[in-house]
Amino acid sequence: MAKSMQKMLLLAAVETVSGTPVVPLPGTNAILTRNPVFNMIDGEQVERNLMKPFKGNSGKLFVGEHRKFTFEVELAGSGVAGTAPAWSPLLQACGFAETVTAGVDVTFNPVSQGEPTLTLYGYLDGTLFTVSGAKGNVSFELNAKQIPVMKFEFTGSYSAATEPGMPGGVDYSAFIMPKTVGKTNTPTFTFFGLNACTSAFSINWGNTVTWRDLINCAGAHSPTRSPTGSATIELPKADQVNWGEKVRTSDVGSATLVHGVTAGNIIELQMPRLQSGIGTVNNDADIAMLQLPFDLMPDQGDDELVIICR
Repeated sequence: MAKSMQKMLLLAAVETVSGTPVVPLPGTNAILTRNPVFNMIDGEQVERNLMKPFKGNSGKLFVGEHRKFTFEVELAGSGVAGTAPAWSPLLQACGFAETVTAGVDVTFNPVSQGEPTLTLYGYLDGTLFTVSGAKGNVSFELNAKQIPVMKFEFTGSYSAATEPGMPGGVDYSAFIMPKTVGKTNTPTFTFFGLNACTSAFSINWGNTVTWRDLINCAGAHSPTRSPTGSATIELPKADQVNWGEKVRTSDVGSATLVHGVTAGNIIELQMPRLQSGIGTVNNDADIAMLQLPFDLMPDQGDDELVIICR
């Protein structure tokens, strides 16, 4: 019987002990996603390379079995200022710490150690794929006339798929309606001091998540991160901002983006130190647009991207 790609469900729960699976529940741990992909298995196949008196393959052995999940989550708040959004556990497992100020805001700051791991359940029309000890990477996309999204990739331990059927009692009420990106809903974007007319903005958090399978140890590791981004803005006059000179002199600037105008659904991204790469000029409806790559750098440490939900 064919499996329907319209019947998919993701559950995610923080593990009390990293690598020890917990059981996420559809009533409290359901994640409202877009474009989910639950890999059957990930790993490597090593050649046996056997010598025989005839030609032909020797076969392969599978090593380092693990599993990856990828999916998107709409970028929106919780609906109540000072209440963590439902996607908070996902962001924490990508290397952010959550700080809640009741009734005011929720702040996510980067951490260099101690981030939690997740157990993820991915259902595809009754087939269950599970991942435990999962760590992830996240990227943010806020493009004009589009829904802002976070794109996640998680890596964790493998277990054989089962057929329990689709669970009932799924509750998505913690996920609220997002706002599209544009002048009305995205009131603030400053980039190197410029109030830039912008068509696209993205950040890749750049976590290096690898699966290590050694004697006496196996698991997902995130030893480093290299956050990068891209902004596509209207090309300013050279006497306003000379981007060629900024690149030539290795200039460092900052950026702030605020999306949302209603308390409980305002997301602010603060980037205190950016360094621009070599940009390219493109034609967009006969308007000169400058696409600028950039690196996010820490200032005092663990602060290269601060996310505030208020």
